Amino acid sequence: MKTIRSKMLLALCAGMLVTVAITVLLFIRLIDDLLLNQVKHQLNEQTIKAVHILNNDDMDSLDSDSFRFFIKDTLFYADYFVLDMQNKVVASSNSAEVGTQMNGFPANREGIMQLHDTKVLYSEARLTHQPFRVILYSPLSSLRALYIPLLRTTLLSIAASFIVILLIGLFAVWRMVQPLNRLKEAVSAYEPHRMSKEPFLQADHTEIGELISTFQLMANRLQLHHRHQLEFLQNVSHELKTPLMSIQGYVYAIQDQVLPTAQGLHIISTQSQRLIDMVGKLLQLSRLESVDEEWPVTRIDLRSMLEEAVYLLLPNAQQQGIQLHAQGESQSVEVAAEQLFQVLLNLLQNAVRHTKEQVILSLEQPEHSQIDWIIHVDDDGPGIAPEEQEHIFQRYYAGTNGVTGLGLAISSQIASRLHAELTCGTSPIGGARFTLIHYRTDPAPSSPDSIMPHPHKGA
Repeated sequence: MKTIRSKMLLALCAGMLVTVAITVLLFIRLIDDLLLNQVKHQLNEQTIKAVHILNNDDMDSLDSDSFRFFIKDTLFYADYFVLDMQNKVVASSNSAEVGTQMNGFPANREGIMQLHDTKVLYSEARLTHQPFRVILYSPLSSLRALYIPLLRTTLLSIAASFIVILLIGLFAVWRMVQPLNRLKEAVSAYEPHRMSKEPFLQADHTEIGELISTFQLMANRLQLHHRHQLEFLQNVSHELKTPLMSIQGYVYAIQDQVLPTAQGLHIISTQSQRLIDMVGKLLQLSRLESVDEEWPVTRIDLRSMLEEAVYLLLPNAQQQGIQLHAQGESQSVEVAAEQLFQVLLNLLQNAVRHTKEQVILSLEQPEHSQIDWIIHVDDDGPGIAPEEQEHIFQRYYAGTNGVTGLGLAISSQIASRLHAELTCGTSPIGGARFTLIHYRTDPAPSSPDSIMPHPHKGA
């Protein structure tokens, strides 16, 4: 009983059995009440008849054959006895009862009583001009015999209904389980590397159809992820191959003594460092996605951190004729300073790489109560196309001007871990704008003496 089909059938059968049991019990109760009321009505009429006989004739005129009635085409005979004021039997359909004392006789005019170890339904009437009362009774056992054909007919109809409902339930379960089985087969045969534009199943508007749509979205994401992985591997392989070939070429040049050793070693050292940086970014991205490490939180001045980042990149920017500016008021916050500083440096490096004349790093005081602080990185370069802005932070996405897509993917991962959001848009000065929005969270424990150093004190 582990499959959905078996569980649904079990629940259906259990529900139907409970329904049948309740129906049978209520039916028996209803039939019992109906038959009892009919017998009571007939006994009352026969009792009136017996009183009429006793008023006009003597007791010897009473006869059981005179008290007959039909219930559901079944003939019933009512027995009788006549009591005096001392509850002594003076006449009875059973001659052996004449002269006996009837003690404990109920005071009701009709009902059910125990007579000679048998339950009987009785009706009583008093004579008007004689000190007697007459009681007619009929055994309940003869009445209950009428239940058998009625109950048989009822059970047969219920059994037929049970079979019909069960067949309908089997069909409904089959219709419900069939798309699940097709979905299971499709998922089992699904391979992310087999790109297909057609959905593996046609979804409808039912709950199972929504489940199929969800699997379809998941399959699309897996295919997109797989495609990005392939592109990423191709880009990384190309980027790794370039410095390796350069290193190999200069090694051969030094061995063949066609290039000064010092110059060749400088190129080899530069390309080796490039390889180390690339591998370090790969490891960092992998660690961000797989390891949930705790970052130490310190209290810093955001304005000082912005100036620190500008100070570190200023010499490289001045060599290219690019101006760097930091704007904004001082604001003391508690944050994982090392990781935030890494994001700022990465954004500034990208901006310096793609700008024309200037890069502005600004701190904005938000008006929204749920936002703690906002940092903008603006440049006046060519900007980023709108169709690329939606994908530029995705893993393995390089874009038209990028290489491996590692830097912004790492920055986005760090921002997410900092309870912040990194977005991309168009800058007011014409290029690209990267915005880091930090949302308010519960204050984390920190050391009040841990303050980010001033830019001119080194990093």
